[in-house]
Amino acid sequence: MDYTVVDPADLESVDNRPCDLRRLSEAAGMDEVAINRFDADPGEQLPLAYHYHETQEEAFIVLSGTLHVETPDGDLEVSAGSLFVAPPEAPHRAYNPADAEERVSVVAVGAPPVSDDVVPYEPET
Repeated sequence: MDYTVVDPADLESVDNRPCDLRRLSEAAGMDEVAINRFDADPGEQLPLAYHYHETQEEAFIVLSGTLHVETPDGDLEVSAGSLFVAPPEAPHRAYNPADAEERVSVVAVGAPPVSDDVVPYEPET
C-alpha cells in the first residue's frame, strides 16, 4: 500500500491567486478528486471570481472563520465546522469580507478533478 501524508505548510502557495492556495491532491498524487486548502484574509476571495462549473461538484469545508458565499439566491454564511456544496452549473463566489475579524481557512473538494470547466458568471444587475 502507498499511503501519503501531506502537510499544507510544506507546499508552495499557487501564484496569481487572490488568497493562499495549496494543492493537496496534486501533492498526494490523487487523480480522481481535486482537494485544495485555502486561507483568505479579510477582503480576499477564494478560489476564483463569481463562477460555476459545468461538470464538477464542489464542496467547501470551513476549518476556521466564517466563509461568505454569494449566490444568485442570496448570500450565505458558512461557519467553522460546516460544509457548503455547489452542484454543477450553480454560480457562486466564496470570499472573506473586508470587515471580517479573522482569516477563513477552507478545504475545497471537487470531483471530477477537471480544470477546464470553469465558467465566469455575471450576475444580473
